[in-house]
Amino acid sequence: MNFKNIFLTGALVASLAACGSSYKSQTKIETRADSVAYLMGSIDGGRQKATFKHFGLDTLLDFDTYFDAFYRASNQKSLKYNLDLAGEAMLSKFTNIVQIQTQRVITDTTGNVTPVYFSKSEIDSASYLLGVADGKNLGEGYRESGLDSVGIKFCFYYEGFRESIQEAESRINADKYGTMINDFFAEIREKEVMAQFGDNKREGEEFLSKNKENSDVITTESGLQYTIITEGNGPIPTIRNTVKVHYTGTLLDGTVFDSSVERGEPAVFGVGQVIQGWVEALQLMPVGSKWRLFIPQELAYGANGAGQMIKPFSMLIFEVELLGIEK
Repeated sequence: MNFKNIFLTGALVASLAACGSSYKSQTKIETRADSVAYLMGSIDGGRQKATFKHFGLDTLLDFDTYFDAFYRASNQKSLKYNLDLAGEAMLSKFTNIVQIQTQRVITDTTGNVTPVYFSKSEIDSASYLLGVADGKNLGEGYRESGLDSVGIKFCFYYEGFRESIQEAESRINADKYGTMINDFFAEIREKEVMAQFGDNKREGEEFLSKNKENSDVITTESGLQYTIITEGNGPIPTIRNTVKVHYTGTLLDGTVFDSSVERGEPAVFGVGQVIQGWVEALQLMPVGSKWRLFIPQELAYGANGAGQMIKPFSMLIFEVELLGIEK
């Protein structure tokens, strides 16, 4: 049974079908931040469209009216009427009627569900009030998030949101740029962390640069450095092995942040379950070896740091004794 035919007259169906093509983009995507803003809007628009469909509103709302109210509310412009208690009650009643009737249509096997009709005025009012509610929430969220400070302009978000809901042709292939949003914000976070903890990175790089000049220091292609304190003659672990080790980890200033030696109990873990510097070193060490590892921050915890003691961009020094490979 056709949902549109139950709820809408032919004239209203025609008006809704036309509204998707009546909107023309007014902004030109030029920067990476513009693309990110548009993609964010597209993703949220897709979620909102799914919500409309769930409540049976996807073919009922007048989206020109909805987006007019949405734009005005999100940009704090003057409104025809605000979403007061009476408006909320009316919108709730309207939505409930539609959802109940939608469920009846879905579960009906007789084909005799009584049609529910709304007047143009009722549809316009509901569309406007819903646009005010959604626009107000998203506009406030945007302003509170500080997204504008990193170049995420609301106009591009709005257009992505609108075009996604109205099924306009997307100006950005979301599948092709699926990681763009995460990459964009990861880079921003790294810049923020760098501003606060950049000295750690510089100090580590300076230390490693001087340290590699020592004749007893071996430097791998990845930048890992190590010295051999004791050379073992046992088997060398692979990525699939579980090993037993004693270790002491220190920061560049000599602060001990972790030590199985001090705990008096060796650590047992999979070779692939530790930081990259350890993963590499363990697959070079014969059992019975004791090495001192100088691990660059990018092979340790990088921009994230770890716990209270290991700050972002900290290079780490470990004294590691490989006691055995577990069976």
